Amino acid sequence: MALKVPAPEAAKVAIGSIGRGYDVSMDLRLKYCKGDPSNSRLIEIDEDLGREIVLPGGISILGVSKSIKCDKGERTRFRSDVLSFQQMSEQFNQEISLSGKIPSGLFNAMFDFSGCWQKDAANTKTLAFDGVFITLYTVALEKSQMVLRDHVKKSVPSSWDSAALARFIETFGTHIIVGVKMGGKDAIYVKQQHSSALQPADVQKRLKEMADKRFLDANGQYSMDPEQVYQNDKFEIREQRLRFADTSPSSSYSHKDDIVRICKRRGGSDGKNLSHNEWLHTVQFEPDVISMSFIPITSLLNGVQGSGFLSHAINLYLRSS
Repeated sequence: MALKVPAPEAAKVAIGSIGRGYDVSMDLRLKYCKGDPSNSRLIEIDEDLGREIVLPGGISILGVSKSIKCDKGERTRFRSDVLSFQQMSEQFNQEISLSGKIPSGLFNAMFDFSGCWQKDAANTKTLAFDGVFITLYTVALEKSQMVLRDHVKKSVPSSWDSAALARFIETFGTHIIVGVKMGGKDAIYVKQQHSSALQPADVQKRLKEMADKRFLDANGQYSMDPEQVYQNDKFEIREQRLRFADTSPSSSYSHKDDIVRICKRRGGSDGKNLSHNEWLHTVQFEPDVISMSFIPITSLLNGVQGSGFLSHAINLYLRSS
């Protein structure tokens, strides 16, 4: 059963996640942040003279560090190119500020991959997606000189101790959260198998047809004006509740011509029979994490004894996850 918390509390959790550790082999969920929410930031953040911020929907949060900025988001529709497994994995990584082509937990979750990336890549000819992405607000760390807290540095094993290195990753994760986007997304992800004879242009055409049918009304227009998504001052958010679900709130599948279609939603109501237009109206009341941005923990370990061992251990861990 999904965990629900009041919207102001959920906003606090999103803000409180900035600076916390995260294992990027996991899907993007606030509940997967490492450590105790009350005191688990891995970097030094100036908490003095925190100010009040007001998020879209009229949610007021007190005591927010000046090091954390909050911005209103936007609604976009984005259709990817038809890409190889490695190319799509790299594109997903760029979205969440990761380098390289090793699949992230987000990538695996959206395309329903097993996590054994060598096998997944071998079984996949091409990938593509088309979706509507609604960012109600973004919270992020101001770009500045980041410094790891002393207890994190002291926890780095000074030698190649596999058990100690595993404990570090389990305790602190692989990366540090520096940004969170809250809102909703409704997207179609397609996987083309090697047995499919369709050319990339045909896959793109079929994806566009499926997505237009899902996202546009009978007149070929978006079902809802982008400005209607927010209506910041017209809704009482205080008593609404946010869902941080264990799994994707809404998924459906179909299989034709060796093309697997996966429809997924994040944020908004998880009612399976809601049209796209009906779902859009619910996002402001039940937003969820739709993206994060990260920096590697090891990027802040210059001069710390054992940092090379930890960097190697994290790379091995992510390649085998």
